[in-house]
Amino acid sequence: MKLPEPLFAVINPVMRFLLRSPLHVLLSRSLMLITFTGRKSGRQFTTPVRYVRIGTTVRCFTSAENLWWRNLRGGADVVLRIEGRDRPYRAAVVVDDPVVIKAALRDYLALFPQDAAYHDIRLRKDKRPVADDLERASQHAIVVEATPITG
Repeated sequence: MKLPEPLFAVINPVMRFLLRSPLHVLLSRSLMLITFTGRKSGRQFTTPVRYVRIGTTVRCFTSAENLWWRNLRGGADVVLRIEGRDRPYRAAVVVDDPVVIKAALRDYLALFPQDAAYHDIRLRKDKRPVADDLERASQHAIVVEATPITG
């Protein structure tokens, strides 16, 4: 079920609070906070997003309609709060190839089928995405990957 967009004005602050609290253990295995600096405003923003780990890389998805990811074009230093700890990362919008996005989105939805609605993807009874929907979504999905900053 896709939540109405205006509801996120309430949900996101609650999620930020919970993910920074000792209660983070209830959510932080699949949700993180990404803190970044606005390119034009210079202000810091923190948004909750679902994530997956691929080795040391952290990957998240969003829709092109959302605006926050634009601050990461070309790469940006960010802080990811994962499992109750803040760590520095270098994040970028790394994938603009619909074929790669489609495969990554398919893998992501296998883990989090409840997120299909946010990409306008219908699921079949076996929870696999409808092929045409996945194809269309791969044209609009944004893949953000972050790698740890070491040293």
